[in-house]
Amino acid sequence: MVLNTPGKLALFRQRFSGLTYVYGTYDLWTGRAYQVKRPVTDEVLLGHLSGRQPYGVYLLCGEQTRAAVVDIDRPEPGPVLEFLGQARHYGLPVCVERSKSKGWHLWLFADSSGVPAWKARLVIRAVLGDIEQPNLEVFPKRDRLTEEASYGSFIHAPLFGRLVPLGRTVFVDPARNLEPCPDQWQILQDAGLLTESLLDEIIEINDLQPPEQLSRGVPLPPNRLSGRTWGLPPCARRILAEGVVDNQRVACFWLAVQLKKAGIPKDIALMALTAWAQKNRPRDGRRIITAAEVAYQTHYAYAKGYRGCGCGSPAVQPFCDGSCPLAAGHPRTSTGLNANWADH
Repeated sequence: MVLNTPGKLALFRQRFSGLTYVYGTYDLWTGRAYQVKRPVTDEVLLGHLSGRQPYGVYLLCGEQTRAAVVDIDRPEPGPVLEFLGQARHYGLPVCVERSKSKGWHLWLFADSSGVPAWKARLVIRAVLGDIEQPNLEVFPKRDRLTEEASYGSFIHAPLFGRLVPLGRTVFVDPARNLEPCPDQWQILQDAGLLTESLLDEIIEINDLQPPEQLSRGVPLPPNRLSGRTWGLPPCARRILAEGVVDNQRVACFWLAVQLKKAGIPKDIALMALTAWAQKNRPRDGRRIITAAEVAYQTHYAYAKGYRGCGCGSPAVQPFCDGSCPLAAGHPRTSTGLNANWADH
């Protein structure tokens, strides 16, 4: 692995950072993994990239993590592609690494401030449940560090110099039959970043319940619909009546969710939303959402038990009514759930 600029080392440290006073490694001859209680210096990272000594990162820092990883310890690509497909539906950015042995690591990177580990783990576990792979290992393995678990578990970082020429510990391209990407550094540079607002929205609309929530005292995003029937809220009625100029696909999804919660059969909802699309007035010469796109958003809205109301979504906010009990006190602003829903 050629490393000829300080920027590459800084990028590597940015993507694969965790605890700074301890790291993991393994014996190159026996494969035995062990912990090293020393600072994570530039020399440690350079030793990894040059192939002298592997570096394993302890991702969990308190309750925050700057990356989350799904560890698939078998060679077949099926689970990888299934995870990518479902992650794409949620708008989750994923980079795929061919691990050092026979399997794969699926990396989700956050920005420098990180995201709460419990939220990342909860959402990833939901995706794994969707694809019927609930037993795959997720790093960090815990929601937080404690006095009893002050380090967590480390995971081997990619781009170990000795294995890169063998096509191992490298990032691969799902669009090219999972072949190694020609520019590994560009993959790291261009990686999409996981945000807490995206995790919050996925947790809310899927009504995900963290198993340790009560004991940890971490509040869930409020579920304003639990045990109640509201019919169509004012925002949905306005969007249906007026059409939209932006965020057609997001608006279509949220309308479909509301129609489902109101007890409207899917086929009737599809007819209504197809007619609604003709009221839209896209900006800047963009086209109106197609019937196929309406069907796609309606299918996903009806496929699962979505219970969110979309109050924080930029597609819904312009239509919010302050008197609506659903919107009252809504705490967050959405960044959008799925890249496929964004207008192009």
